[in-house]
Amino acid sequence: MNSNYETHKQEIKRVLLEIWNYMKLNQPLEKCDLIIGCGCSDLNIPIKCANLLKQGYGSKILFAGGLGKQTEGFFEKTEAEIYKDIAMQNGIRPDDIIIETKSSNTGDNFRFAEEILNNQGIKYDKVVIVHRPFDERRTLSCAQSILKNKHLIITSPDITFDEFFDTLDNKPYQDIIGEISVIVGDIQRIIIYPQFGWQLENYVPEEIKKDYFYLKDLGFSKYILSVTEIKDLINKHGLVEGQKENYFN
Repeated sequence: MNSNYETHKQEIKRVLLEIWNYMKLNQPLEKCDLIIGCGCSDLNIPIKCANLLKQGYGSKILFAGGLGKQTEGFFEKTEAEIYKDIAMQNGIRPDDIIIETKSSNTGDNFRFAEEILNNQGIKYDKVVIVHRPFDERRTLSCAQSILKNKHLIITSPDITFDEFFDTLDNKPYQDIIGEISVIVGDIQRIIIYPQFGWQLENYVPEEIKKDYFYLKDLGFSKYILSVTEIKDLINKHGLVEGQKENYFN
């Protein structure tokens, strides 16, 4: 285990809890037309989706995900295909599952899912989205920018922060770097992605920004976009109306 992590572990835990409480929205569940499970490395997501379907919170599940930064080279099949297998193992009929296997990021999860639903003539007005607890805020903001005029709520697998941290703490150090780096990168994206119209804007408290820089300075920076990369995105995509250039890094 890396001594830098061990030395700062209690402060890292405190900071992650603060971010967890910001990112996890704890929205009440409602009966919806559709359940969307967002692909990633968390295999609890399809189980949560299966349970929601059995409880009547949707009539179908759409699993969205090809291979992403944490699953490419690790999963033998796409995230959506693996999620479908797990859901079927948990009692869901294959006819009740739709899969989208091209996307490699959260935005494309919803863009490609919308395309499939429209092509299949599936009507849906209310959607419950399932992602990891740390992903709730950013994922919902992303979905709202794409699935316009839909009623969207978000939830996540039933896990406490202490359970999450205990699981994280028992992983190899390289996996710890990867998981915390994803969380740090998501804070940056919450701040800079609205300028491209890829997410709705969120208020980000100063303490969360301080948490970002603390973890970044400790080396959890694997998925942070550099100023040069942000400039390239601005040059490539341009800014939505009313937005100013934001190089938060």
